[in-house]
Amino acid sequence: MAPDIPRYSRHELLRWIGPEGQQRIRRSRVFVAGVGALGCLVSTLLARAGIAFLRIADFDYPEIHNLHRQILYDEEDVGAGLSKPEVAAKRLRAANSEVQIEAVTTAVGADTIEALTDGVDLVVDALDNIRSRYYVNDAILARGIPYVFGGAVEAAGNVMTIIPGKTPCLRCLWPDTEVVGNHPTAARVGVLSSVAMAVAAVEVTEALKILVGREQDTIQGLLVMDFWRNTFQTAAVQQDPKCICRTITR
Repeated sequence: MAPDIPRYSRHELLRWIGPEGQQRIRRSRVFVAGVGALGCLVSTLLARAGIAFLRIADFDYPEIHNLHRQILYDEEDVGAGLSKPEVAAKRLRAANSEVQIEAVTTAVGADTIEALTDGVDLVVDALDNIRSRYYVNDAILARGIPYVFGGAVEAAGNVMTIIPGKTPCLRCLWPDTEVVGNHPTAARVGVLSSVAMAVAAVEVTEALKILVGREQDTIQGLLVMDFWRNTFQTAAVQQDPKCICRTITR
């Protein structure tokens, strides 16, 4: 009979994590904003990593065009009447019953963001529009909560890690909301399924760095990835002198 190998042993063997880091992961509380393509994989990896508490929020319901990239849903979920968070929670609990899952069927907006970010150590972005992201950005700055931003469209992906009081924020990156509002979206130009998976994996890696206390290893700036052309670069992001993040101390 094979020896009893601890569930998280492969994380504990990593020199960046170790048993102490894994214990920190197991005490962590995370909010994943959105349970679409990015959110499905982010939630799955965080739950399987053994975090203590996972809050997931989305207002949407599974549709057939989601299935090529949103890995927590299948054909039986389309039209079944359960929201994405409700379906996702069932699958995540089946993957790791040790994790407390809170599924919230709601949009991320001005009237919900305070409750959604309450009591968490970290927020991971899996949204598909910039205005909702600004609500998250402003809430984490006010509360001093680290935030991992990620986006995927066509064959391109972006990831940026925001540490209040230490790094620029989304408003430094995109101060003009009207210009950003015209950026292409997956609903208009499509998204390669593998790109969403890759971006989500980078987001989770950044999240785990923060949770184990290795903020110094996170991305410094905006990671820009073009998976069709196989190009990867980190663009510097300067703190906007007029940005609200300059007034935040952590």
